[in-house]
Amino acid sequence: MKTESVPVRYEGKLLLAALGCAVIHHYLFYGKAWGVSFPLFVILFYVYYYWAVREKRELRLEPSIALAVPVLLLSFTYVAHSNLLLLVFNALAVPLLIVAHTTWHMAEERPKTPFILRLFDQVFVQTIRYVPRPVIVAFRALSFKMKAGRSQELMKVLIGLIVSIPLLLAVVALLASADSMFDRALARLPELTSGLKLGQTLFRALWIACIATGLFAYVRGLLQPKRWPPRAAEEDFATGSEPPETIPATAPAVAVAPSAVPRIDATVAATVLVVLNAVYLLFAFVQFSYFFGGGAAELPEGITYASYARKGFAELVVVTLINLTVLMTMLYGVKRPGPAAWRFLRSLLGVLVGCTGIMLSSAYLRLSMYEEAYGYTVARLLVHAFMLFLLVLFILALVKLWRERLPLLRCYAVVTVIAYVIINYFGIDAAVTRGNIQRYEATGRLDAAYLGSLGYEVVPLLLELKRKHPDAEGVDEALQSFRSRIESGKAASWTEFNWPEWRAAKALEGA
Repeated sequence: MKTESVPVRYEGKLLLAALGCAVIHHYLFYGKAWGVSFPLFVILFYVYYYWAVREKRELRLEPSIALAVPVLLLSFTYVAHSNLLLLVFNALAVPLLIVAHTTWHMAEERPKTPFILRLFDQVFVQTIRYVPRPVIVAFRALSFKMKAGRSQELMKVLIGLIVSIPLLLAVVALLASADSMFDRALARLPELTSGLKLGQTLFRALWIACIATGLFAYVRGLLQPKRWPPRAAEEDFATGSEPPETIPATAPAVAVAPSAVPRIDATVAATVLVVLNAVYLLFAFVQFSYFFGGGAAELPEGITYASYARKGFAELVVVTLINLTVLMTMLYGVKRPGPAAWRFLRSLLGVLVGCTGIMLSSAYLRLSMYEEAYGYTVARLLVHAFMLFLLVLFILALVKLWRERLPLLRCYAVVTVIAYVIINYFGIDAAVTRGNIQRYEATGRLDAAYLGSLGYEVVPLLLELKRKHPDAEGVDEALQSFRSRIESGKAASWTEFNWPEWRAAKALEGA
């Protein structure tokens, strides 16, 4: 198969394979909860994709295949975990990573277009352009098996059927009004066809058609993307012909500056950093007095450490995000000064990163103190992880200051994917439960109702807590809520299998 065109017969095979995938998708997901069905369909999609592009891009070890690893790991979270929040995000993250992987894999050369724009082009331009194509391919395949002139006759028959619909409705209404027996016969038709469930059948057919069209159009757009046509003036210049209008020789010369992104003057940037760093250094001094000085300084009367921590946590996180924005702006949006001035600017940015690290440490301690006072939740643990993630981003930016060849944005993308996969496999519900159990053993306070709303990974930990502390308030009610959830959402098919739910059901049977 040539890379610049796709044969008609191959399009037919591509469409039939997409239709088969759509039928399997309907079987796996229609009316069923997501479980082992999710990774199975992801694997099926990759089989379909690599089969479709086998003559244009062979399956081999290359950098793009690294993106398939987080795709498969995140898809298997529907089997291995039960945290609803992360599963909802994974339903968005997995398709996004698949698009990134396949677009990168099919790139013939390193284009000048930013990768994010290529993703939008592939999904919203190339794919949409091929959405009507399955109808054309199906009609061509049907016409190919007919004798000469039969395809035109088929089209005429279809047009006749469409035209006859309004006439048919009018005639049937008139005949039903004219003859009561005919009207009764028509009234009995719904009873005769009630077992067919026409509406449900049409919806299932539409489901299969939409999935098949989407798969075909996406892969077809990857195989043969339609490029935007160059402007006429650029074509004329490329072929060496004169442009349609030329500037007279007597016209005054006007210097036209090339369009460029405006950049900040280095002196302005240094002034901003000096002012910010002065404030941040003062803030760091105060933090060392209260948080890092072993409690030597006393808080004002009426303010506890828990309330002090709760009051400033959100503000510190916002300031950290502002600092990250300032840092990226200074790295990519400042006019490069001379060597001495650039070293001074880098030193100021280093101080900014150091002060931001102190702020993140302060925010981390504040949140830890707040959790000790009010308990652990999934949201608070995710915020902990987010602060660690920000710290890694700032460390990479600090490395970028002294190693300018480091591809910072690419490193940020890799770190983001790795961090997200780690969060999914960290076992956040179990970690929250362990923290709350330790807090209960230390203080006697436990929000069992909240634990009963988490994922099924919590059940073995609650059973162990009940065994060690039979009088723990609310644990029985939390376990009962899990029993009710398992009974109401009992898997009707093997495609809904989820390991934590199955393990929780087995544990509760023996409890």
